[in-house]
Amino acid sequence: MSVQVDQVSTTQKRIAITVPQAEVKKKVDDAFKRYAGKINLPGFRRGHIPRNIIEAKFGKQIRAEVASDLMNFKFREAAVDVEYLGQPEVETALDLVDSADFSFAIKIQVKPSVQVADYTGIKVDFPLAAVSDEQVEAQVRARLGGAAKLAAVEEDRAVEVGDLVLTEITVGDTVVESGTMVNTAGDRYYPGVDALVVGLKKGGTATGTVAFGAAAPAQALRGQSHETTVTVHGIQVSRVPELSDAVAAELGYEGGVDAMRAALRMQEESTANEAARNQARVNLLQVLLGRHVIDVPPAMVDSHLQLLLEELRIQAAYRGRDPRNLRYSEAQMADLRERAAFAARSSMLLDAVAKAEGIVITDDDLEAKYQEIADMRGQRKEAIKGYFAKDNAVEELRKRLSEERTLDWLLERAELVTTESKVDEPAAESLTVQVAPEAASEAAADEPAPKKKKATKAKKAAEEPAAE
Repeated sequence: MSVQVDQVSTTQKRIAITVPQAEVKKKVDDAFKRYAGKINLPGFRRGHIPRNIIEAKFGKQIRAEVASDLMNFKFREAAVDVEYLGQPEVETALDLVDSADFSFAIKIQVKPSVQVADYTGIKVDFPLAAVSDEQVEAQVRARLGGAAKLAAVEEDRAVEVGDLVLTEITVGDTVVESGTMVNTAGDRYYPGVDALVVGLKKGGTATGTVAFGAAAPAQALRGQSHETTVTVHGIQVSRVPELSDAVAAELGYEGGVDAMRAALRMQEESTANEAARNQARVNLLQVLLGRHVIDVPPAMVDSHLQLLLEELRIQAAYRGRDPRNLRYSEAQMADLRERAAFAARSSMLLDAVAKAEGIVITDDDLEAKYQEIADMRGQRKEAIKGYFAKDNAVEELRKRLSEERTLDWLLERAELVTTESKVDEPAAESLTVQVAPEAASEAAADEPAPKKKKATKAKKAAEEPAAE
């Protein structure tokens, strides 16, 4: 067998392979013998069908199968030392005949060689985000809201929007739900029932048409509309406690209200600083990519696009949405593909810098990351390691850690230009490269995805896509 590898472009190679006629003939003869032992033809014993009969009926099919087998096997043999991306593409192939060599050529996508220069001392905008009193008070309200408790409404009043109402739901002559709690702010199980109960007092009844949602507990009602009667048995309201030193202590803040506000301000500042650092990383990558022309193989863009889509699915699941219902418009997909291309170029650039500077991720670094994920998820480190091993994602994690460390190395050697401005959430493309490993471990753990720190700062791309 002869093999010739040509560089077609920075992202493509062509592998031309020629299989000698003798080997081709043997493969074809062996294939005819196998067919002779398998097929049944009237008037012939199995295994004793003349070659010319098989040739007439199955010759074209047999040679096509031999050609396919030869291309698959010989390509794998020729490309054993070639790192390629995506699916190989048959460019040309001669017709396979017994009396001649069989030649074919296959195109493959490869990572281009990236030469980096001038990547230190870069001026990078580092937006400083001041935490306002309004932000702190919003966090205070959120903590108080989390401590809200349900209380029965004792006064003689009608149901208001926001109440939780204990009801009995009847469809036709059948009571389908007795003792059902309806959320008048919008009930996901019985959408439409909430509108019926608003304005009723305890003991009141109303009838109307209800379009039952896909989440309705009664299987027979899902996706259907029925004339429905609802009776109010009780009204409850969520009561948010007033802020006081005692309430602050109950929420875990020693030192009262002032200590609570101070702790929440520190937390907000920490989040803002992390967001500012992530934005600076985006700015740094944009500057570096502007200085380097990097051709991206389409297969690599596709791979990063799948990582980004998987991250969006995980975020949707975390928000309580069914990821299977996510739909994207053409404009959204075009935007996501642009972000994936940015991530692919960033990945190649960071890999080149890491090699130039000798930045490596050791086994100890991996162990520390396993422990970090385990602590974040409240699981044992051995379980996290098992998830990555099962998903064959260990080397992927090593690569992502290398990119993250290289990006921090570059940021430490950049000239940071601080600006007093609001920090936007970093664009998804620059941080997509950090998403996949943790996402893989979460999926393997079969638990709701936790909020991540750096990886899920991809707010712009992660805005819940419109269901279309």
